[in-house]
Amino acid sequence: MAKLITVSNAQKEIKRLQHYVDLVESYEADTLEKWIIKEYAFTNSLVEVAKRANDKGFTLNGEPIDKTYAVSIVNGKAQDELHRLLRLGYQQKIKPNKRSQGQVSYYQN
Repeated sequence: MAKLITVSNAQKEIKRLQHYVDLVESYEADTLEKWIIKEYAFTNSLVEVAKRANDKGFTLNGEPIDKTYAVSIVNGKAQDELHRLLRLGYQQKIKPNKRSQGQVSYYQN
């Protein structure tokens, strides 16, 4: 069942989403790092970003682009508003995984 929303909140959400779409569509990907940021905005998958980079023939010092490099770019110091938004989103996305990896169960034998 859909969550009910007020018209006022819907209008705010539309503005927020339109700003994001405008930001991504106008983003100038003039470096490999910025291209990774923009592709991540479209795919929300760093594995897919690495695959697309390799399909386009992009390399890093002659080596294929891998997920680890893409993660380092998204997780790196944000250089602009889109990067900042995506970095925050990525960190929220992986947060539950980070918590579960570091916990030790008292019930393990």
